[in-house]
Amino acid sequence: MPETELGTKLQQIRKGMNFSQKEFADYLGIPRPSLSGYENNRNSPTADVLINIAQKCNVSLDWLCGLSKSTYTFTTISDVVSFLYRLFEINEIEVELEVHDQLPQDIETETERWYTRFTIYGNNCNYEYNATLCSMIALMKNNILDLESYCISKETYEVVKAQLLDMYNEYPVTQKEYPNLNYLDRLDKRREFLELLKNKNAEEDFYRYIKKPRPGNNNS
Repeated sequence: MPETELGTKLQQIRKGMNFSQKEFADYLGIPRPSLSGYENNRNSPTADVLINIAQKCNVSLDWLCGLSKSTYTFTTISDVVSFLYRLFEINEIEVELEVHDQLPQDIETETERWYTRFTIYGNNCNYEYNATLCSMIALMKNNILDLESYCISKETYEVVKAQLLDMYNEYPVTQKEYPNLNYLDRLDKRREFLELLKNKNAEEDFYRYIKKPRPGNNNS
């Protein structure tokens, strides 16, 4: 698959952050005509501009320059935290987060352990890419296990990883937009949220009572 041009990458970053071209130019501190030239591959940004984009958008400079297929770079836990925030803010994927840190007498045992769990339901039809992501994770897991069990070489592992990145490069995602509400509007939204949560819990209790899966979330 041919390497994606820099202009296309910049458009992907901008649209993923829900910025208009003017908003993105302001965010980067560059003139809008300059950004337009970069996105349309009419002009090439300087090294300083590329570094600024990579730092502000938390993407890999090597990826921007076509030297790597990995969009993000991880050098500190802060980079991981930033990636996780972006993951949970994607519209097309739902990731359920469970933090199990309330242990009896605050003591960890073989049966009671402190853990954090991310769950993605592949059969959740309300989110466009849940099934796609589950399928990708299964392929990724097999590739990692093959490497760690010495079934394949490091070179083959990297080839398969590159193929996976290319395969899923055509699935664009968008970020959630959280409105900046005043106090009274936030209270109204909070009441709506609690009412929805109450109804959802009541529905789940009902299906748990009759021992049937809840419609639209068949995980059996």
